[in-house]
Amino acid sequence: MNKKPLLGFFFGSVLALCGVSIQAATIADWTFETSVPTTSGPIAPEVGSGTGIGVHAGAATYSSPSGNGSAQSWNSNTWAIGDYYQFQASTLGESGITISWDQTRSSSGPGQPNPSAPSFKLQYSTDGTNFTDAFSYIVPVTGNTGAVWTSQFADLSSVSALDNQSAVYFRMTAIQAAQSANGQSRVDNVVIASVPEPTAGLLLVSAVLLVAGRRNRRHYS
Repeated sequence: MNKKPLLGFFFGSVLALCGVSIQAATIADWTFETSVPTTSGPIAPEVGSGTGIGVHAGAATYSSPSGNGSAQSWNSNTWAIGDYYQFQASTLGESGITISWDQTRSSSGPGQPNPSAPSFKLQYSTDGTNFTDAFSYIVPVTGNTGAVWTSQFADLSSVSALDNQSAVYFRMTAIQAAQSANGQSRVDNVVIASVPEPTAGLLLVSAVLLVAGRRNRRHYS
């Protein structure tokens, strides 16, 4: 009997199981469908626990217009350089931290007069005071036919300082000002997650491959 197809199927099944073991686990997810924010916060996530706040140097108005494929998002106007949305959650017992979100802006929102230059940057912190820049990014302009969204993802799994913390903080901080007091930017689907290391799965694969290798050597010796 040819055992190679069976071995191939077995190895494939093991690898598939390992893939399941390293799927991202949601720590906190702000969809704004239940919270429907109209203030600067704190805004609780729809999934998990944590807080979201908005901070502006000037008097900003907050609202919850349509989101990215959903009924609600979190919006504010009167953007100055340094204003931000902040999301905080606990990563106790978690490692391999990531964050993803959707964002858009109005034509007079942060990003003018140079729309080709980054208008926001992502920052992270473990104390809420000292922040590290992760990267800067461009937020597209909402068009006449609806919002034009950008989806951002930050893999911060290499930043071990974010692992197993009672609180971690993420900011989407404006690095360009709005061109009018009504210049707006909104966020949606903010997800803080963890991707655990596939230690157990990799050990299982290694053990299976080792046993199979020994059997093959005995067979051909």
